[in-house]
Formats: sequence, C-alpha cells, structure tokens
Amino acid sequence: MPDRGDSVDQPAEEPVADDSYEGDEPGPDRDDLDDDRYPADGAFAGSTADDYPEFPPRRSGAAGAEPPAPPRRAGRRGLGDWRGGHRSEGGRRGVSIGVIVALVAVVVVVGTVILWSFFGDALSNRSHQAAGRCVGGKESVPVVADPAIADAVQLLAEGFNASEGPVGDHCMVVGVKQAGADAVLGGFIGKWPAELGGQPALWIPGSSVSAARLSAATGQKVITDSRSLVTSPVVLAVRPELQEALANQNANQNANQSWAALPGLQTNPNSLAGLNLPAWGSLRLALPMGGNSDASFLAGEAVAAASVPAGAPATQGTGAVRALLSAQPKLADNSLTEAMNALLKPGDAASAPVHAVITTEQQLFERGQSLSDAKTTLASWLPPGPVPVADYPTVLLGGSWLTSEQTSAASEFARFMHKPEQLAKLAKAGFRVNGVTPPSSPVTSFPALPAALSVGDDAMRATLAEAMAAPSSGLAATIMLDQSMPGDDGGKSRLANVVVALQDKIKALPPTAVLGLWTFDGHEGRSEVASGPLSDPVNGQPRAAALSAALDKQYSSGGGAVSFTTLRLIYQDMQAKYIPGQTNSILLITSGPHTDQSLDGPGLQDFIRKSADPAKPIAVNVIDFGNDPDRATWQAVAQLSGGGYQNLATSASPDLAAAINAYLS
Repeated sequence: MPDRGDSVDQPAEEPVADDSYEGDEPGPDRDDLDDDRYPADGAFAGSTADDYPEFPPRRSGAAGAEPPAPPRRAGRRGLGDWRGGHRSEGGRRGVSIGVIVALVAVVVVVGTVILWSFFGDALSNRSHQAAGRCVGGKESVPVVADPAIADAVQLLAEGFNASEGPVGDHCMVVGVKQAGADAVLGGFIGKWPAELGGQPALWIPGSSVSAARLSAATGQKVITDSRSLVTSPVVLAVRPELQEALANQNANQNANQSWAALPGLQTNPNSLAGLNLPAWGSLRLALPMGGNSDASFLAGEAVAAASVPAGAPATQGTGAVRALLSAQPKLADNSLTEAMNALLKPGDAASAPVHAVITTEQQLFERGQSLSDAKTTLASWLPPGPVPVADYPTVLLGGSWLTSEQTSAASEFARFMHKPEQLAKLAKAGFRVNGVTPPSSPVTSFPALPAALSVGDDAMRATLAEAMAAPSSGLAATIMLDQSMPGDDGGKSRLANVVVALQDKIKALPPTAVLGLWTFDGHEGRSEVASGPLSDPVNGQPRAAALSAALDKQYSSGGGAVSFTTLRLIYQDMQAKYIPGQTNSILLITSGPHTDQSLDGPGLQDFIRKSADPAKPIAVNVIDFGNDPDRATWQAVAQLSGGGYQNLATSASPDLAAAINAYLS
C-alpha cells in the first residue's frame, strides 16, 4: 500500500463524472490539486475542518482507506463546478448559460432589425427612384368616350397625364378614342375594332342606357363602377316658328302635346294644322342614332312611359316607339349631322324634309355656336312631363384584357374628372354641372327642368333600347275596313274613295310586305284575304292581286258596324301569328259609330291594355272620318297600342292617301 506521503503528494485519482447523469458526485476542484497548495508532511495534525471543508482530516490507522466522499451539493454536477456553474466558496464565480443565450438572442434581434431597416430603406429608395424614372416604361390606359364629350375628355386626360405620378414603376398614359355605343357593344360581343385601340379600362357613353345594354349583352359583370359625370336633357331641335307654336300649346297646358303625342304628330299627315301651321303637314321628326349621345333611346323611353297607364311597365309602350320610328323622314343616313343639316336646310321651313330632330341640349348648344344666324334659324322644345336625361357615366370596366396598373390608373382618372375644377371645364362645353353657371347661348337658356324620367331597372331599359335598335325588316299589317260608309265625298261614296287609295298603296308596296284584309258591317267581321307576303300565291294569283280583287267587291252598307268586337278578333289573331322583326300593325278605317252589344269603349280599352305584350307589340292605327261618336275610344286605343289616330273630314282629298301611306310604310 502507499505510504502517507504518497497519498498526499499524489492523491488517488477520482473517476471523471458523466455529465449525462444527474446524480454524479462532484469531484475536487482542479485548482485544489495543485502541489503548492498542500502542506508538508504532518501538517494535518494541527489543522481544523474549517480550513479545508472539502477535505477533512483522515483518521489515524486508516492508511490506504478511501477518503470519505465530500458532501453532495444539490442540483450540481461534478464537472459543472468548473464548466460554468457556481464555484466553491471562496473561488471564482462563472456566468449562467441562460444569461449568455438571452444576451446573444437580444444581439441577434437588434442586429436583424437594424439590417432590415437598412435594406428596406435602400429598396424603398431604389423603388421610388425606379418609379420616378419609369423603369417599367410607359403603359397606355385606353378610354373610349361618346363623340359629344370625347374632345373635352381628351383635354382632361392631357392634364391628368401631366400631373399624375407613376403607378409602381410604370408611367401611365391615358389615351381617349371616340366611338358610339353600337361600336363598343359590338366589340365586346364580337371582335374588338382595331381602330379603337385596346379594349378600354374606362368607357364614357352618352347615357346609362348604354351601360345597361352592355350588362345585358355580355352576360357577365364587366362593369365595376358607374356614376354620372355630367348631364344634358333630351330636347327637340326645331325651327323657331315651330317652337313658338309648340310653346303656346305648353302654355295652354295641352296634355296632347306630351311625349305620348309624338307618334300621332308623326304619323298624321296634317298634325301640325292643329298648331295653326296648316302648311307644315306632319311633325317629320328625325330620331338619329349616330353621334347623338343616346338621345333617341332616351326619347323612346319617354314616349313609351307616357303611352302606358300609370303603374304599367314602360315596355308596354314599345309599339308607340316603333310607330314613331317607322314614320320618321327618310334621309341619306341615320346620323345627327345629316338630320340637323336637313332641318336647317335653306328655304321654306314648312316644306323642309325635317321639322324636328331629337338630340341633347348640349348638342343643340354646340350646333348653335357654329351658326352665324343661330337665333333666327334654330330653337328647341321640351315636351311636358318627366325629362329624359343623358348622364354620361364614367363606366369602369374589369376583365382579363387589363393589367392591375391600368385598372388603378383608370379609377384615378375617373376620380380626377369628377373634381369640381374639371367639371367646370366640361360645363363650358354645354354640359350641365350642379352649381356651375352654364355658358350663354343664342339657342337655349338652359332652363330649370322638371323631375328626371325613370322607367325601371337596367333590364327594362335594355329591352326598350334593343327594340329601337333592331331595324324592322318590313311591314306586317292587317287592313280592317268598315263597309258601312255610304256617305258621298266628291261624287263617290266614301268607301269607294278608300278602296282606290288602298289599291294604289298595295301596288307601291314591295313583294316582301305582309298584308291581309278584314271587313266588317253591322252583323259581323270577316277575313277576306289571309295575311302573308304579297308575292305569295292565293287561289292561283299573287296575294297583291287577291287583295285588289277583294277590295273591288266591297260595297257600302248601312245598319251599323261591329267594329269593337272585330278589332278584338283581329288583335288576337295577329298576336297568335306575330312576325318577329317586322312592324306588326292594324290599320282601321271607319266612320263609326259602333253597334256592338257585347263590348263597349271602356271594355275595348281594357282589352288592349291587358292583352298588350311588350315582346309582341301590335300598333292599332286609326283613320276616322267625320264626327264619329267613338272618336275618344279610338284615340285611346291608338295611344294604348302605340299606334296613331287621324280624323279626316272627307275621303276626297290627298290627305287620305297620305294617311294610308304613313300607316302602311
């Protein structure tokens, strides 16, 4: 065994503790194993336990025995005493690992924030610098506007392009093209016209009618926002002489001169004689579609709404609108320019091919600015009742053809145009802006207006507009002739004069025209020749010849006329055989009075009112002779069905042929 000295100078080697185990005994401190710290041989005899608390004195006679284990220190491992834990009493103290980790984490977080801020500012500055330099290049923002407002919008676009900053790293350039609603609608339904550039991000049509038509045509939500920019009421541009006569009717509160009266004034060859203008003939109202800011569509809404009973849908007045359109003057084209030129044609105003033109107040103002003698050649008339208004909406569009930058820029441009200072610029062009004084004009005083017209939702507006836009492919009419007209006019019976006038008109009709003939007397109504194209054979001869032969057989009879019940039969028959795309109508020629027992005047009106189908409009046109007691009933029936009424004093005058020509055209 080793001696005592050996045990002191070379203490027995302790086993190394395993850090992975919680219950290991602590070993001696490395510094305490230094030889210099141990006393010479025999020094333990005079020492106390307090001097060396971790190494108590050994008992004598126990040489070679293992030294007693030092006291356990709770929660400490052997090597933990010198690897960072608390040191022995009187020794050096280490730093907790948790504190070090926390400090390192703080340093990392703070450094990350500083770096993030630095690089974020750098990237932001670089982005702003790139935007300022339009690194992404220029990107166009296509805008399409109605021709009446396109030039003014272009000027606003130039101001916008000069003042607005880039969107991202692109410089957005608003470009304005002018186009009518039909071109835009056709482009969205089919192929977009190349001459209009790219499909628009913003559209400014003449009115919300066009926006309604776009929604109906596309069947999808391409409109993201639509709101009125400026307004202009729809008026009739007329010569001053006619304006004075119409204004007098307004002053007399003549309800017959409302929008509902226009079809009658249009189809009656001598309608203006009732306005003390005997040499003027009919109204000769042109309803141009091209370059007219939806004015004709809006006027059609006013006519339809005024032609139906209160509470009835405006679509029931489609027949009245078609009657108005079908009797308008025939011009070289359907443009506003052509119609206004015909109205202002030098010479006698009474004999001019056009007496009135549907347009907007703004268009009237602009035309007046170009005339040297405007005050003596051009005026306007606004029929009584709710006013149709062109509202020039800013219609924002959305679709796959647009980038997000184009969409954002279009929205910004729309907001830019709605600013007061920009609206004031539009007012100078003759548009109405709330709170802005309109410019002076020799042709309009920009008067205060009644309430604006409202005809229903977008679907109804689109339906009415499409009924006007779809051209009629021809006539589809049934003649309803009263046999009981024995009165003498110019040496012949009234019936004989009517027969000759009808035969002359049939000869002038194209072979594709659809025509039929019914007659009635005091006993019954009967079909003489079934309706069909004039070229089709009837009993071995063309229908035109069959109709002429049937008319030759007519003779005057007395004893009354079952006109009310006969009209009901014909109306039901025509509804069952309605011909889409053509002007379906009934021409009733009578002198009254009716002798029906089962149907009176109010009953007939109620029948027409309830039977009218907006999808199958049938106009009842009436030529009435003399002092017919049923006159009020026939006028009401004509208005309810969208037809016209004309009273003639005699059949022996050119007025009869003119009336027949108007109703069978």
